[in-house]
Amino acid sequence: MKVFRAMFSVMLLASFFCSTVTIANSSITDDYPDLEPLTLLVSGEDISPMHLLAYRAVKVAMQKLGFQHGDSNILVLTDAGNPIIADKYPTACCLDALTLISGCSKSKGNLVVVQRSKWLPLWFAFYSRDTGMCVYVQANSAILASYMDAWEETEDKLSIQQAFMNLPDEEVFEKIAVENISAELLLSKPEAWHEKMENKVFGGNEFSIITIAACWDKGLPYELLKAAELHNHICPGLTSGVLIIKYLDQHLPIEEVGQEYVILAVPPWCKDDAFQAVYDSTVGKRKMTVMMLSKQQIKQLPEEAKNVAGIYVKWDKSEGKGYALVLAFDWDKACNISGIERAWFKDFKSYKWWYARLKMDLILQDYIDSPEEFVTTVMEFPINSSSELTSLRLAGVNPYVELGLMPAPQPEVKTITVEVVPAWAYAAIAILALALIAMIAAYAKRKAQ
Repeated sequence: MKVFRAMFSVMLLASFFCSTVTIANSSITDDYPDLEPLTLLVSGEDISPMHLLAYRAVKVAMQKLGFQHGDSNILVLTDAGNPIIADKYPTACCLDALTLISGCSKSKGNLVVVQRSKWLPLWFAFYSRDTGMCVYVQANSAILASYMDAWEETEDKLSIQQAFMNLPDEEVFEKIAVENISAELLLSKPEAWHEKMENKVFGGNEFSIITIAACWDKGLPYELLKAAELHNHICPGLTSGVLIIKYLDQHLPIEEVGQEYVILAVPPWCKDDAFQAVYDSTVGKRKMTVMMLSKQQIKQLPEEAKNVAGIYVKWDKSEGKGYALVLAFDWDKACNISGIERAWFKDFKSYKWWYARLKMDLILQDYIDSPEEFVTTVMEFPINSSSELTSLRLAGVNPYVELGLMPAPQPEVKTITVEVVPAWAYAAIAILALALIAMIAAYAKRKAQ
């Protein structure tokens, strides 16, 4: 009996030990083996609810679009890496999960991460080139924050992972939408899509998603892709910047390591984000100066400079000198070729504002390698010293006046207003004076008597 009891105790301890080892070695990847690629970057225990959110976004899209890992006809767009959940949980790790689970990547050109403010919602969009269909999912920030809080506070990571994975999709994502966004459909039936845009079917990110997806369909050039990530959408203004970049690459190319572009964005528009993204000519690095032009100042420009885009300087840091081009972009020609009116860009009460932009986006993309169709040189000149360059960039200086392209403002003439005394006042004064003289004369006469 004692031997039996001893054997039972040994078996119980062995069973407990084995179960303990099994629990200790268990991982969320045991229940979800397709999470395994993530373990290339983090251990199974370190797969957080943030990773799992992106994983679930991919799974929702795969189910609704019917694609598999590595499908080159799928484009993923997201603002992951920019929002901060509850102002304390960065979202950059979502990008690891997106890449490893979907097979889409920045190197393949089918993962586009757009710039957004840190307080805006976290979202993911999946576009199929084959069908034109797009799946949009937007994270439920409150739910995600609560699970990240629990994740940070507990040592039992597996229980939090499992609980998060057991949530229904409708709790994890506050918005799930599926729409056909093929450019052909949108341009042929703009009224129908405009109603959906007004209803914010993609959480207010409709314009970003439809323009980038449409241009990606045509084969998004590197420069336009880089610019779109910073600008968070593609519009003709941004594309004009890429065309100017292509023009400068041909007519004022960087030829040595010590050279760089210094840009005077006068006037500024969307184009200038392209120079910051592609050339690294940023305001903070003092490689870009931004100045506005009033309508009156634009009217004073010569005809060939009415569409002036800015002053572009190839600066040689080692020699302390450079060469500059004043360039213009022909918007009238762009509108004519696109078959739209320039006024449509400001028609925000109808579909025309986005229709005009989307249509021109696609047409201008055909001219990426022929920038001379729209970009022209208005003026070119050497800059012989850093002081010459600085003289064009100082506050209060109009560089086009300095270059003689615009007349100098005339000094304000102060006028002195002199009040004119009306004629009737003089007559009244004369009558009063005569009356006073008569009174004095009468008084003097009485005194003499």
